[in-house]
Amino acid sequence: MQLEAADYAAILDVLESVAGSHDTRDYAARVSAGLFRLFPCQGASCTEIDVTGRRVVSEPAPPFPSGWIAQYGPAFEEFAWQHPLFGKLISGERVGPTSWSVDGAESAFARTELYRSFYEPNGVRRQTVLIFPTPHGTSIVISIDCAAAHPCGGREAAMLSTIAPLLETSYRLVSRAEGNLVWPFADAGGAVNGGATPPAGSVPREPLGESSDKLTIDDAQLRAHQALRSAGLTARQAEIALMVASGAATSQIATTLQISPGTVRKHLEAVHATLGVSSRAAVAATVMRLVHPEAADILGKPLLSR
Repeated sequence: MQLEAADYAAILDVLESVAGSHDTRDYAARVSAGLFRLFPCQGASCTEIDVTGRRVVSEPAPPFPSGWIAQYGPAFEEFAWQHPLFGKLISGERVGPTSWSVDGAESAFARTELYRSFYEPNGVRRQTVLIFPTPHGTSIVISIDCAAAHPCGGREAAMLSTIAPLLETSYRLVSRAEGNLVWPFADAGGAVNGGATPPAGSVPREPLGESSDKLTIDDAQLRAHQALRSAGLTARQAEIALMVASGAATSQIATTLQISPGTVRKHLEAVHATLGVSSRAAVAATVMRLVHPEAADILGKPLLSR
């Protein structure tokens, strides 16, 4: 489905909000709120699921009513395996965006305990869903709930397809800033199944800048990304510029980001135009100046004076 200029403007508004996330819980809340504004849906949610640890932590928009988790959480936990996408979830696959509907191919789902005890009481007859794995073994499930009064269609799927890779990249950056926690949503107030207690083996969170005088690699990458964004690059362009500066070839960048080499080249053209350079070497030098301004005075000078 062809999106209109107003659709892209609305998508950019959501991405601008998500880009301001300061941790993964904030990210989840901003994603849910943004999608709820973006679509005429009954509700939206960003949920982190640890299938092995049987843990589900969600940030919905609008927020769950008082007592909602106690009423519906146990049913979801007990019958989650009946969900049409459960098989792909436990395999850790990247899914969608895709949709299921009890008025369509998934009509048999309407007869399951999960649907009757969880989705039907909440009026949900259809969902548009995006799932992507995280670096620490969990999965992020972003869903848009559709009901009779708020039917979701091709426009929602097209818009979510457009925004999906950017949401995943944003999560990865925010997660890096938190130190790649095993369970970054551990303190989420909306947790199902005791989410306030981290699972065994989780890494305690240390605030940035308080545990060491040196930045970790992940923190430094985040600061570098922010410096490039301040120079006018988009999130994807900044990511590619940093990879170019590290010496990665176009094919390597395409494989890492799961995009085509042609798309990488288009992004590089935009990077060149924004930074006012005409070569990969110049991109690398400009990245160095932006990320390490303290080294700007030695760039371009001979190693030894004569």
